[in-house]
Amino acid sequence: MKSGIVGCVPCAFFVTAVLVAAVGPPVPADVGEGDYVELDGVDYQRKGEALYTLDDPHLDDARSITITGSRLDRDRHKKLVRAEVIDGDAIGETGARTLADVLEEQGGVQINSSVGLGSEVFMDGLDGRHVLILVDGRPVNGKVNNRVDVSRLPVSAASIERIEIVRGPMSALYGSDALGGVINIITKKAAPGANGVVDLGGEVDVGGQLLPGGGGPWSSMGAHGHGAFGPGALRLDLLAQSMPGYDRGGIVSGDTTPDGKNDVPDRRNTSLSGDFSVTPFAGWTLRSTLTATTADTSATVAGGAPFRDMAENREIAWSTTSTNTIDAGLAAPVTLTSDLRIDRYTHLFSKQPKGDALDIPAFCDGVFEPACAAEKQVRTEAVKDEARLEVRSDLVFVDDAETKTPWGRELSLSTGAVLLREQASRKNDDGEDTLVGGGERATASVYGELLWRPLQWLSLLPGARLDAFLIDGVGATGTSNDNSGLALGPKLAARVELPVGFSVRTAVGRGFRLPSFEERFLRFDHSELGYIVEGNALLRPESSTGVRGEVGFVDDDLVFGVPVDLGVELSANFLENLITEQALGTSVKGIPVFTYGNASRALTTALTTRAKLGRWPAALGSVHVALGLDATWQYLLNAIDVSGCPDDAVFGCGANDGARSLPLRPAHAVDITARAVLMATDTTVFFRADVMSERPLVNDVAPGSVVLAAGIRQPVSFGDGDHAEVVVGLENLLDQTNAQYGPRPGRHMTINLRVWR
Repeated sequence: MKSGIVGCVPCAFFVTAVLVAAVGPPVPADVGEGDYVELDGVDYQRKGEALYTLDDPHLDDARSITITGSRLDRDRHKKLVRAEVIDGDAIGETGARTLADVLEEQGGVQINSSVGLGSEVFMDGLDGRHVLILVDGRPVNGKVNNRVDVSRLPVSAASIERIEIVRGPMSALYGSDALGGVINIITKKAAPGANGVVDLGGEVDVGGQLLPGGGGPWSSMGAHGHGAFGPGALRLDLLAQSMPGYDRGGIVSGDTTPDGKNDVPDRRNTSLSGDFSVTPFAGWTLRSTLTATTADTSATVAGGAPFRDMAENREIAWSTTSTNTIDAGLAAPVTLTSDLRIDRYTHLFSKQPKGDALDIPAFCDGVFEPACAAEKQVRTEAVKDEARLEVRSDLVFVDDAETKTPWGRELSLSTGAVLLREQASRKNDDGEDTLVGGGERATASVYGELLWRPLQWLSLLPGARLDAFLIDGVGATGTSNDNSGLALGPKLAARVELPVGFSVRTAVGRGFRLPSFEERFLRFDHSELGYIVEGNALLRPESSTGVRGEVGFVDDDLVFGVPVDLGVELSANFLENLITEQALGTSVKGIPVFTYGNASRALTTALTTRAKLGRWPAALGSVHVALGLDATWQYLLNAIDVSGCPDDAVFGCGANDGARSLPLRPAHAVDITARAVLMATDTTVFFRADVMSERPLVNDVAPGSVVLAAGIRQPVSFGDGDHAEVVVGLENLLDQTNAQYGPRPGRHMTINLRVWR
């Protein structure tokens, strides 16, 4: 509780009166979470166990309480680090089945897909190597080509609480890989309820794509259950998805004749998670989670190829978290947390020959699918084991928004330490270990951040993280690699409040990325394609300096008749010691040998404007609707490799002086989502537009695209706790498609039928 109202009975009475006034009448039995209802001529929406009017700021709280940007920055009105939040409702509306499906709808975020390697996220001009993917605040284990395949991470409105996106260097909080930003998937957890009550539920999500020249069904089925047992609570989630691939045909517009290769791969994902929490004593909570996931892809990458490329990803992780709150006489109880996680990720890449069969099914394991016509040929088998222990504490010394103390109006500190042990192995098709003598790394990290609001109009958030790492092994060239190293990531964020709802946010920080095991130790003999790659055991961490500044305007009081959130942001990232492939100048039997080196520098600058107009009650005659609009335009001023520029050209140079465009970054990207909710029937009508300008390549240009989509979502409640919804979407209305660079698969219709309890 804030110290400003402690012991103030009139203040407490006033706050209680305001909260009671904001909440509507009792919730009718047939109104579910998030449903709209009209009572006595007033429109309400259910949140939790209460009804709120549509202009009530309580409805935005769930979207405002973010944890990814800072563990201390929780004031929804004065956030220093802005996070974009995608909740379960938005996931259900888009019909997304993987993280890639969700992210491609977000402003300033692009998904570049490869049939063989999955989907890579680009954010603010930086690629997947520099965007950290988290699940419940922990880095995702397992990468292919140093990037997380975001298509292998399944999402479901029933099991995902929300997804948070934070832009800019975040290494001060999360360490390696967070040079360009962080994407955090926050799953639903076990929650205590009525003792002895078990709430079992399920979810069936079936549908399909109706495409020019064909189509196919997809399915997503889940089972969910949770219950309370004395001081404990248990939650179980099972999700199984099947998503067929598609052969669009030729690249000529209107040509739908299959050409024998996949434009979209066949996918199947499964996920099983169990979450148990117990509160043995007041102020002490123990939570343990066990998760197992599989993600398989299969595709024919060339017309007439006698095989299919197949990737099999397996992950099993166990974690346990202990959270203690201790009353130490400060403005708030002290929070002490320890988090232990053990994780194994396995990636198997293989070729599936057709054998004597004319064709083979997408998957043929002989268990749930037909038997394969021939034995698969394993090309790469990689295993990554991690053991991670994190301890942290949160202390609030001052928390009084109304009264100025000698230490300001708010002063809090979060500190932590991480011990990480990683071990990797990678074998080729002959069973030879291609991480020659390497594959082990130990990292010890300490970090801290301080939130200080010295004045009502000024907030400061400094922080830093230091990673010390030790790598054991011998490099591919025989170089002993018992060296250690340090990586430092400081940051400083500030917010200044201006009159009439305006504010200014600024941030500067350093980010870093530790070299991967492949970059340090790999020996990959690909002589049949004309090259050999050898790792470099002496690589240094990549680093970046990021600067961001934003002018924002927020109006929750409906001064203009509609809730408004506007912002204009200018950001820049200066990247140094980037790791790139280099020719060694040697050869083996005439085959050239390449390695990795810290030889590249890059610069990205972006101007991003955003506008959110949400939950605007309106009446069209006798029809009551709630309108909303989200729009983002990003202009990538620079996304260039400045390695060829003179050393004194800190801010880059022109093409004539050696600068080169970074590939697949569009100069302009526009994302618009508009929706209208019909109150009487709770029907949502939505429209989306995703626009990208041309994207540069090494010696070519990938075409731009205008992807339009429209649809309708109709929820239905029946029985006691039974729900269903139908989502019908018309995707890519203009049939924008490109066989190599997307978007794919072209104009199509999706139909989702989801039933849950």
